[in-house]
Amino acid sequence: MGIKEIMKYFDSPAAPICYIFVDRIAAFFVWINVNFFKIHPNFISIFSGIFSFYAVYYFYLGRFFWGAFFYLLAFLFDAIDGPSARALNKTSQLGIILEIWIDSLRLVGSTFAMGWYLYNSTHNVKYVFLIIVWMISFASGLWLYPKTKETFKEFIGKVKREKYIISPVPTWMDYEMFAFFFMPLFSAINIGFIVLVVGYFISSLGMSLNLLWGGRK
Repeated sequence: MGIKEIMKYFDSPAAPICYIFVDRIAAFFVWINVNFFKIHPNFISIFSGIFSFYAVYYFYLGRFFWGAFFYLLAFLFDAIDGPSARALNKTSQLGIILEIWIDSLRLVGSTFAMGWYLYNSTHNVKYVFLIIVWMISFASGLWLYPKTKETFKEFIGKVKREKYIISPVPTWMDYEMFAFFFMPLFSAINIGFIVLVVGYFISSLGMSLNLLWGGRK
């Protein structure tokens, strides 16, 4: 199985930043796993969960380089397990459950750990406000995204299911990568955290407007 064939097992539409910095790297490792090692995807998910735990722990301590390092590993392994499961025909309910819990640990845990560090180190109540805004935007988006993704497919027309599509706008995963990987490397976590919250709010608002103007109930 070639790399191009592997790409059809990735989620689509893909996040632009993730396509550049994660998906193409992940596709190489999926190709190796599918053609040679055939490691069960659930084991890959478990490694993603371990890396996620360390990322949250280091963000909480304020050791942002190591937090970003383990976050990237967690994100990369998360990008490998799903396509591997589909390519190897090893999808399962357990795999879906692991995916949900581990993604939640990485995203929610990192957001609260970083938000708590920012508040605890500055005693600025705005970070509490930002955490609340993020929570509301995130919860709203969980309900809105499935319907929005459906209308996006209608918008792009009759595109074959196996075609790999890149989202024309930034997605949640792009903001997540910006906040938990790029900005910590430059010790600019406050900027990254604000961009994360604002990005989630704008995304959820955009999904709401999409359903209001052109979506289906």
